[in-house]
Amino acid sequence: MIKLFNTHKLLLPLFVALYWCAGCRMPDQKKAPDNTGVSDKNYISFILSGDTAKTKPYMDGLRALLAQLDSTPDKAVNPWYRYLRGNLYTLEKKYDSASLSFRQVVPASRQTDLQTLKDYATLNRALSSSDIAQADLVTRILEAVKRAEQHQSVFTYRLYDLLAKSYYNNQNVAKALEYTQQYYNHHPFRTHPNIRQRYFDIAFLLAARQLNTAAMERFLDSARQLAVQIDDTLAIARTYDYESQLYSARKEFGKAVAPERRYFSYLQSQQKLNLQAFNNMATTFVRNYQTDSAIYYYKAAILWAGQQPEKMNLLLEYQGLHEAYKQKGDYKNALEALHAAFNIFGRNMQVIEASRIEELHTQYQTEKKDQAIAALQMNNELNKKVISQQRWIFVGVCTLLAIVAFYVYNIYRQKLLKEKNERLSIENKRLLLEQKTRQMQLNPHFIYNAIANMQGLISADKKREANAYLVSFSKLMRNVLELNRHDLITLEDEISSLKNYIELQQMRFEHTFSYSIDTDDTDVSSILIPPMLVQPFVENSIEHGFKSIDYRGMLTITFRQEQQQLVICIDDNGAGEQEKTHGPREKKSLSRIITQERLDLLFNKTTREAHFEAQPKTEGQGFRATIYLPLLTD
Repeated sequence: MIKLFNTHKLLLPLFVALYWCAGCRMPDQKKAPDNTGVSDKNYISFILSGDTAKTKPYMDGLRALLAQLDSTPDKAVNPWYRYLRGNLYTLEKKYDSASLSFRQVVPASRQTDLQTLKDYATLNRALSSSDIAQADLVTRILEAVKRAEQHQSVFTYRLYDLLAKSYYNNQNVAKALEYTQQYYNHHPFRTHPNIRQRYFDIAFLLAARQLNTAAMERFLDSARQLAVQIDDTLAIARTYDYESQLYSARKEFGKAVAPERRYFSYLQSQQKLNLQAFNNMATTFVRNYQTDSAIYYYKAAILWAGQQPEKMNLLLEYQGLHEAYKQKGDYKNALEALHAAFNIFGRNMQVIEASRIEELHTQYQTEKKDQAIAALQMNNELNKKVISQQRWIFVGVCTLLAIVAFYVYNIYRQKLLKEKNERLSIENKRLLLEQKTRQMQLNPHFIYNAIANMQGLISADKKREANAYLVSFSKLMRNVLELNRHDLITLEDEISSLKNYIELQQMRFEHTFSYSIDTDDTDVSSILIPPMLVQPFVENSIEHGFKSIDYRGMLTITFRQEQQQLVICIDDNGAGEQEKTHGPREKKSLSRIITQERLDLLFNKTTREAHFEAQPKTEGQGFRATIYLPLLTD
């Protein structure tokens, strides 16, 4: 008779399959995000959908999402892209590619859910590659659980599921059951029928491992009620298989046959038969001592496996056939079945060894790739550092050159400014000398006219008048020499000098003319003008205007302020236009030339700020000269 432990070995693949199966329905919220700018929340919602979705629709949605992310420029640095790519590789059973993708996932510090998913993916792959969970692997799983619990990750339930599988593989059913309960309690969709159904299925298998018939019956009833409620025919049929196991655990082998046959018939009608269904059916007959029926189903299993496209491992079937023949007493066929089982076992061991060698080779190649990738990353980091250092060196050199250039430019600019200041200083000195020269040119001209006047008095034998004239002239000359020492004098001093000069001329012309000076309330004490500027125009009015008239002359001098200008008007009622026939006013006098040059030197370096106008009056006799100066104040 086959031991019950062997039956439990037959249930292990079903248990693992139940952990990987994806349920039967695809809720509306499980669709893949329809844009590439998805957030972490969208990714999490989509990944959670895999627990309640059918495998094919979920894979289609996963491929659609990856196709959208492929068109984004930042996919290489998007850790979700790496995880989703590894998820797809896992579903396609491309485990090496999946492992590489999962290792390339680098979550940000805030992406704790993604870190939990990465931990689950890598640890689940390590657990799936071995029949038992090594101590170091369980330690790593427990550390991952601690991290997920600390960050309150929504995917913590997956790590509980991983712990349950680890303890199940290690024959620790109590711990497996504890963490299965943790898995169910923390699942965000635990009220979903698919999740509840999966929980009842796994709980039943764990109870069967413990031979706890009460728990088996309880979970069987729960699974059947839920399957009927959601009208899941496959789940309903699976409960008949559980019912058969329950009868077998109670040693009621006769009652176990009918529900197991019912389950087998359903799979056969739905064309969903599998090798395990044949084995369970045959094992049930062996336990009930129906050896012929057992032999029939073992042979049917071997025949069915030969018709499948993939090659199957028939070791359990030949072992069961050996037990059935031995139970019947047909030792010849029992020996042949055992021989076939040993041959299969040998081939399996060769395949296992080859598989292990291939796995080691793949692991070696993967490690080589990882090392190459790490070397490339290290080179990239080193190149980045070198480029960064070169950039800073370049910036430093440019900055230093800029400082040196600025320093040299500043020195050169200061040298140019110094030279310019020296030139301006020389130019100012030259202008001052020119102005002094112009004044010295004017003074001899005035002196010449005064001496000529005095000579005329002496020639007319007017000694007393000549003597008085000489005294007044000497007084005027002292005043003029004093004023000519300055570039600018007050308007008050200029008017005082003019009065001395006009009174001297009145003595010469025997008071044949009068004069008036009007300042128009101008502040004569603060306004500045060049010395001896008005005197040449007054001299022309007296010498040329009053010389040949037969009436009393009148000389009017006015000073007025107009905005930012000082306007000086010299007006006389002398000969005017009549004097042209006598010739002296046809020429431009030397005094006018000197006066214009003085104005240009003092005021007209850039713009024409000072000038004068001299012309006969059109409305009557006489001549008028008008001088325009910038308004300067002390």
